[in-house]
Amino acid sequence: MIKILFFIETLSGGGAEKVLQNLVNNMDKEKFDITVQTAWKENSEKYLNKNIRYKYIYPCYSKLNNLRYRLNVLLKTIYPRYIKDDYDVEVAYLECGATKVISTSTNKKAKKFAWVHCDLSKKMSNIDEFREKSISWYKKFDKVVCVSQDVEKSFKSIYGYEFDTEVIYNVIDDYSIKEKAAENINDYFFDEKTPTIVSVGRLSKQKRFDRLIEAHKLLLNNGVQNKLLIIGEGDERTNIEQLIASLGVQNTVTLAGFKSNPYPYIKNADLLVCSSDYEGFSSFVAEGLISGKAIVTTDCNGMNELLGDSQYGIITECDVNALSKGIEKILTDNKIKEKYERKAAERAKSFSIETSVKSAEEFFSK
Repeated sequence: MIKILFFIETLSGGGAEKVLQNLVNNMDKEKFDITVQTAWKENSEKYLNKNIRYKYIYPCYSKLNNLRYRLNVLLKTIYPRYIKDDYDVEVAYLECGATKVISTSTNKKAKKFAWVHCDLSKKMSNIDEFREKSISWYKKFDKVVCVSQDVEKSFKSIYGYEFDTEVIYNVIDDYSIKEKAAENINDYFFDEKTPTIVSVGRLSKQKRFDRLIEAHKLLLNNGVQNKLLIIGEGDERTNIEQLIASLGVQNTVTLAGFKSNPYPYIKNADLLVCSSDYEGFSSFVAEGLISGKAIVTTDCNGMNELLGDSQYGIITECDVNALSKGIEKILTDNKIKEKYERKAAERAKSFSIETSVKSAEEFFSK
């Protein structure tokens, strides 16, 4: 049996945290002895199956504990103080914090893998400074795992080709998505008269919901009626609310906040839209394919791998005009909409949980 540690700062965050849950909950427990460890205690029963060992460093999240954690990461004392076990494999499941921690591992026998979930060249404001600071972390790992070919290409453009990299796509739980999508919801957001666009993600600058809202306004100005429902929470809420007010679209844009189960909203949407500047391997778009929905997205990392050359969804340039035109194609032509719904369901077969978990298990076994 292979003994694996997955270290991640929190289980209650966004896409990477959810993907980790999908992975560890579905791995073969007769082959893999799995431990998940976080920086602070969380309600692990909410996220992890009972046959997964759970550990944490601090008893709760607080500003003081966060400060202690950052200081101990800087002093390289997290691993020797709090991660003490005889693992065969140690995984830093998110760039930056988790990567810094596992890079200080004193377990000489363990294979060490660093997971990269996004385009670091776009995430970091000063990429040269970040490279200089972080290259020593990655040198401590046996392999760097990237969640898409675009992420791998970006990583190599930053660090060169001296690192051993491999692409492993995110694990998306298609069974759970379909089951949860059946939940009844308030149908206030949806009606037969006006099509509803749904977008799901953290309210962060990366997601560029400002671009989506401006495209929505442009469509209204051009006589294309639509409503926009954004599901998620984050630091950009105030800025987004101000933009909604300034554009006068309070009656057609709804910020629904975080939803523990967004899938009924995805299921009932007329169209799903991703407006991000960068992604890694978009869980939202993959979930949209599994739900058989028409999708429009900006040309960010991983979209060609998910949607082909606009074969399974429309990929536009990263600007308001292009995005609005892509949305307009779907909303004004039902034949095109139905075509992309059929193509989405077809493409979803490539991202079944059996396929993605098997790929990860073969990687760890190898």
